[in-house]
Amino acid sequence: MTPFGQEPLFRLEVEVRAPEPLDPASGGPVRLVSITGGRVLGGLEGVILPGGTDWQTLRADGALEIEARYLLELTDGARIELQSRGLRAAGASGFWSSMWLRCEAEAYAGLNATQFLASGRKLEPHVAIDVFALPGFAG
Repeated sequence: MTPFGQEPLFRLEVEVRAPEPLDPASGGPVRLVSITGGRVLGGLEGVILPGGTDWQTLRADGALEIEARYLLELTDGARIELQSRGLRAAGASGFWSSMWLRCEAEAYAGLNATQFLASGRKLEPHVAIDVFALPGFAG
């Protein structure tokens, strides 16, 4: 069942590199995952531009905190900044995150006032993320 009985507004297919420890000497609990590209499908259409990053923090309980920031470019040329913060429980195959979008283009101004919830999972060769607009927060 989808959250709140609704279908995703759009889907992200995020292409990533393998995680790299922030501190290679210690293996750190923090690692960086470079975003190399991807696709935006559904209610928004376009591509994910290379250059974004997931910062992942491995907690002592085995859960993984995920903070991401990257840029979408829609088919009409509009660019949307995406920020998300999520958590994957220890041993879980998927994760949930809160997501915010920011766009200067007038046609997408409503995205700036909308809160999103996303559900993601690792697939080969990308991470699939379904994005839902939370009821009552749509701009």
